[in-house]
Amino acid sequence: MKQMGCVLALLVMVAVSSPAATLTFVATGPVAPGLSPLNENPPHPESNGTGTALITWDTVTNVMTVNAVFSGLTTKTTAAHIHCCISPPGNAGVATTVPFFPGFPIGVTSGTYAHTFDMLNLGSYNPAFLAANGGTAASAAAVLLAGIQKGQAYFNIHTVMFGGGEMRGFLAVPVDVSIKPGSAQPPINTRSRGTIPVAIISTSSFNAVTAVDTTSLTFGRTGTEHSLGFCNSGGEDINGDGLPDLICHFETELTGFNSGDILAILMGKTIQGAVLVGQQAIRTVP
Repeated sequence: MKQMGCVLALLVMVAVSSPAATLTFVATGPVAPGLSPLNENPPHPESNGTGTALITWDTVTNVMTVNAVFSGLTTKTTAAHIHCCISPPGNAGVATTVPFFPGFPIGVTSGTYAHTFDMLNLGSYNPAFLAANGGTAASAAAVLLAGIQKGQAYFNIHTVMFGGGEMRGFLAVPVDVSIKPGSAQPPINTRSRGTIPVAIISTSSFNAVTAVDTTSLTFGRTGTEHSLGFCNSGGEDINGDGLPDLICHFETELTGFNSGDILAILMGKTIQGAVLVGQQAIRTVP
């Protein structure tokens, strides 16, 4: 778990530094962070599989890159791809190549993967997805990218035991968050009746103050808790980079944190409807 957390942190750092022409997404949720058996429908709590996935899409060249790390699967892998388009926690057909991504580790229970796809090439798609979405690579690319941006696509790894998928995560835009700004591993008092301040950090290509739909924000143990109290009007530069960050406050009683929890997750959408996700390590007290 610690290793996967470090990998995800690295993926978010890469995402924040990506050029504006490159859209970045991570696989996570809707129930658990990252690639998880609990995100399947139905879920597979008997599996100990964990993983992370980072997807980038260059809007100028229409090149998509896929990076993934996974381990702990019950049985050997049989397939892996991106499914689209359905809102969580639904199930959708395969959008990308079948039966699996080219070069994806098959017949293993752990592995890593990195591959680049030309999304204007017919070979990057499942023929059924092509036929259902205009019949051309350009039309399929438009539908898939729109689905990803709306949070309606998921990365799925299939195994011998779970042919329909052992673990998955819906694709979302990663954002950097600071819980109780200034705290490396902020303490959360699970008995508190106060609020928890959370800063959504702006970057040179992302103005959190103007881009985030504050009414969509959820925060807590799983990231789906409707705990928002209020967001500060205007922005505040909490990390000294000269950019205004968005500060919101969440009702502790509604976050669902339990003693022993080590991760807090924030989810939401941009004004344009792109799904956002941010997370930070925490410690609970008393």
